[in-house]
Parts: sequence; structure tokens; C-alpha cells
Amino acid sequence: MNCAECRENLVACVEGLLDREESLQCQAHLETCVACRAEHAAITRLQRQLAARGQATAEVSIIGSVMRRVHAIQTERERNSIMTKLFTRWGFGLSAAAGAAAIVLIVFLVFPKAQATAAEVMTKGAQAVAKLTSIHLRGQLRTYPAANFDSIDPDVGFCSIELWKQFEPDLKWRVEKPERVIVMDGASTAMFVKSFNSAWKGPAMTGPAATNWLQEIANISNTITNDLNNATAKGWNMSLTTKTGTNGRRKDIVTIEAKSNVPANDYVKNTLIETCDSRRVYIFDDSSELLESAQIYLHTASGDKLIFTLDQIDYNQPIDTNEWTLTLPADVSWYQPQKPMLTNNAYYAFMTAEQAARAFFEACSRNDWDEAGKFVWESPINRFTKERYGGLEIISIGTAFTSTAFDGQFVPYVINLKNRGVSKWNLTLQKDKATGRWFLGGGY
Repeated sequence: MNCAECRENLVACVEGLLDREESLQCQAHLETCVACRAEHAAITRLQRQLAARGQATAEVSIIGSVMRRVHAIQTERERNSIMTKLFTRWGFGLSAAAGAAAIVLIVFLVFPKAQATAAEVMTKGAQAVAKLTSIHLRGQLRTYPAANFDSIDPDVGFCSIELWKQFEPDLKWRVEKPERVIVMDGASTAMFVKSFNSAWKGPAMTGPAATNWLQEIANISNTITNDLNNATAKGWNMSLTTKTGTNGRRKDIVTIEAKSNVPANDYVKNTLIETCDSRRVYIFDDSSELLESAQIYLHTASGDKLIFTLDQIDYNQPIDTNEWTLTLPADVSWYQPQKPMLTNNAYYAFMTAEQAARAFFEACSRNDWDEAGKFVWESPINRFTKERYGGLEIISIGTAFTSTAFDGQFVPYVINLKNRGVSKWNLTLQKDKATGRWFLGGGY
């Protein structure tokens, strides 16, 4: 069970409504995933909070139009607890408008009127785009051009990030940065990292984890489901302000204070969208109720810093069919996530993360790319890696450490690159379940 499947089943898991097999899979995932475990704990707290209100909750009459809308589209079967009634019967699994209405109800029950009003604005924004056929987003993100789509660095400049998404007649999408692009053409998903001349291809995906935050902005209903659910379950602050735009039209500004639950001293804190504490600002046109722009501000010790700005949103505009095609160089190096078992696999499986890091760098120092290839996912090793790391000198290998938001280990190193001088960083290593061997996951 992956993160998306686990989170979809969390409410039913808390309520004890999963069958034995699903429950075991969910619990197994929760044991290994910090983020989903935190979500599970938050939903459990909300369940207790709502249950404490008892039957009185069901008798409260709030926002007549919302309640009428909820009951009009009710399709799910009855379940006993108040938690399940709110989330399953009235929320998830129904239309975007129904799910949003259910969350507005919960916000009204748990939070003050001002926050519930902010939820209403976001709900109307979802209803305004309930029948999207396509969307195009263009923005700027503080990140490296070839880094993962959710990777951030507050100390570097902005680079462009763009998403094209077609909802009808069939789902297709493309996300692109200057040095990295990923395309889902309806049949398969392919990614190309230009700097490494490396590509990967797999089955069609609604959106891999690294692009989820941008996919959620493209799917306004998902933004509501996730951010407003977090506001209720995790106690995120939410507020609404208004202003007049340069065109004289009123703008509704919803601000949400998002918390990652990653400790401040964790290595991956503030390196990914999902591991940072941030202020998310959504700006809606009051007349059309459409989302017009968005910003994400990173909370730092020295103050808030803008790390993402969404400057352009095109709704229901034709998308060039060429966007669903990914053109690759003839000599591209293919990333292979399934590594074969070696004849002497046990020797490598017994290595510690530090030993694996040293073995990889020693192979690079000898230009022994067959040996180095035993520690990387792509095969054969790409030209970039050979040019950068060939003939290196190892200065030091440090002690491995872990992160609450990553299931691998980080190994500090200092090396002297033949053509680039001294390089100091932390090698990212993950253990492959099938072979038991350490593989480099990035950051080298």
C-alpha cells in the first residue's frame, strides 16, 4: 500500500471499517511512513473531538444551503459513527462540491466563523472549476533546475515550473522545469533529467509524489480536501482577507498556515514542499470565484521567505498535443528501478550504509563503472556521473544518520573531484527490498 492508498483509507482505518487484509496493509504502511502516521494521528484526534460533541453535532443547523447540498447528493451507505458520517457519507467519494461542503461543515463545527468563511471561499473556488476540461499553470520556485519537482532551497534563485493537465476526454499531464520534465500521455509515464541525460518510463500515473503539491493546485477540489481537512484535523490556522485588484475587481485572499510535523533539526526540514512549515496564500476573483494566483512562504528563523509564486492560470484552454510527447536523445541512460540479484549479492547486502558509500566512491576513483553501477539505479552509469566522479579522491566518509521523513540513510562525505575540486555533501542511500542492497537515491 502506497501513501495515496493509505491516506484514502485512513478514516475507515480509524473507524475499524476496513477488512482484515486492508487493515493489515494500512498498519504495515503506517509503521514505515512518518507522514501517513502523523495524518492517522491527526484524524484520530479529530474523531475524538467530534465524538465528544456527540449527537448534538448532527442536530446543529448550519448554513442551510450547504446542508441542503450535502443531503441532495448523498449516495454513500449509512455508517454509525459521527466521524464516518461526516467524512465518508457526506465527504470523500462524492463530488468535489459535496466533499467541499462536508469540510465546510466540519470547519464550522470546530473553528470560529472567520475560518469557516475562508473555507466557503475555497469551496466556491472548487465549484467554479467543477467541470474543468484542462488547466495550465506557470510559476516560479526556489529550487535547482534539475532537482525533484518538490525540492526547494530558500537560498537559491527562482526557476520556472509549469504544468499542463487535460481532464477530458482522457487524463494526461506534463510538469516541466528547465532541466527536468515528466509526462503522462494516458498510457504511460516518462521522465527525463536533461543534466544527467537520464530517463525513466513506467505505467500511467495520476501524479507521482514529487508533483503532488502542484497537481493539487491544478485540482482545486484536492486543495480544498487536503488543506481544509488539515486545518480541522491538525489545527492549521486559516483566515480570509479582501482587497481590490488593479483591475478594480475585489479579490478574496485565503491564507493557511501549514505545518509539516518534521522536527526543526531534521536534515530534510525545509528541503521539500511537504517537509516545510509554510504560509499558503490563495487569491480568488470574487466575481468569477476562480483561483487567480497563489504563493507559498517558507517560515524561517529570520522571517517568512517567498519560495513559490503561481503567476498564470489558464482554464479550459486547448493544449497542444505535442505536450504529451517526450522527445529523448538517442544516447539517453535509462533508470531501472528493478535491480538484479548479483551472484555475490550477500556480500553487498551485509554492507552498512557507510561501507556502501565508500565502495561506490572507491569504484569511481578507479573508473570501475561496472562496480560503481552496483550502487546506482540507472544502468549503465550515465556520462555525467563518469565525467564528474571519475578519478576522484576520498577525503573522508562520515557516520550515517537518518531523517523522520525519509526511509533511507544519509552518509556525510568529503571528496576531491578531479576537475571540480573539493565537494562536501551527504550521500542519500536507500535499501532495495528485493536485493537487500544499498542504492544511491540522489544528492551525490
